[in-house]
Amino acid sequence: MNRLILLFIFLTFKAHCSDPTVQSSSPLGLPTTITDLYIPGAKVEPIPQKNREGSLVIRLLEIKPAADGFRYDLEVYGLDPGTHQLSAYLHYTNGDALSAFDSQIEITTRHPLDSLPPPEALKPNDPDRLGGYRLLILILSILWLLGFLIILLYRKKLPPPPAPPTPEPTLHEKLNRLVSSASKGDLPDNDRAQLERLIIGHWKQKLPNLQNLSPAKALIQLRTHPDASPLILKLEQWLHAPNPELTHKDILPLLEPYRANSKSQIEKP
Repeated sequence: MNRLILLFIFLTFKAHCSDPTVQSSSPLGLPTTITDLYIPGAKVEPIPQKNREGSLVIRLLEIKPAADGFRYDLEVYGLDPGTHQLSAYLHYTNGDALSAFDSQIEITTRHPLDSLPPPEALKPNDPDRLGGYRLLILILSILWLLGFLIILLYRKKLPPPPAPPTPEPTLHEKLNRLVSSASKGDLPDNDRAQLERLIIGHWKQKLPNLQNLSPAKALIQLRTHPDASPLILKLEQWLHAPNPELTHKDILPLLEPYRANSKSQIEKP
């Protein structure tokens, strides 16, 4: 009884091993690999396709010798959905068709991603707090105000700019003051000497013949000069006999020759 059971198992296993049918499935347009496919007989190769009308594209990856045949690793592309016989796309290298080989491959229209679970519904998330612009504007405004206050306080601490220098009085202005005092008898000795130096210095610049003369000799020459003599003679008269009743209008004609020189003169001895 045990022998019968073992014989049945052996025959079933032998029949199963001798069955060359290989069932495989591949998505349309995607490559699939078939390994260790046993094909008895001589070597086989893919049948060249004309005008790309075939439903399968087969590419040999590896050929391994086996008893009474070979084992093949194939890469198969399905171009049309359905079940296709591999033997219709292979032949022996001498051109003979396969006779003792029958293997099928199923080309499906299901994509591998179709089996993935559907994506979860997106949950609404509260967006992060936008902005910060108000705070930024507030900080910048405070900084600007502080800078403005610092500038104001710094300017207040700065010493006032120095007053522009008072322009030096002109020769006419100096003579006007000194002659008015002399006419009233209020001219001190220092101012009297300054008055003589101003008059003599002015006329030495005007008259070249006075350049080398001493002040006393130059003064003698000026007593006879038509423009210089009126003031010099009047001064000599006022110094001996002051006239308090003289007005400013009475003195101005005497100073007219000295108005042209607007700049102060350098006092010369």
